[in-house]
Amino acid sequence: MGLIDIKNYLVERRVATLGEIAASVSMDLATTRGMLDVWVRKGKVTIQRTAKCSGCNSNTCNAGDPVEVFRWQD
Repeated sequence: MGLIDIKNYLVERRVATLGEIAASVSMDLATTRGMLDVWVRKGKVTIQRTAKCSGCNSNTCNAGDPVEVFRWQD
């Protein structure tokens, strides 16, 4: 799994959280963030920081923390 897998996932989804992306490519959060940083530097991914999470059933985040959403740019 690598940069192309992350690209393909975001192209398909358009928008996703770090946890969603990491789960989709079977990588830990730190490795996934490092790979996303490559796409951010190339101008292909933007990061939107949203208000605090109101909670959900996901085990990939901490409810109450601000949420970063990654968006693929064409």
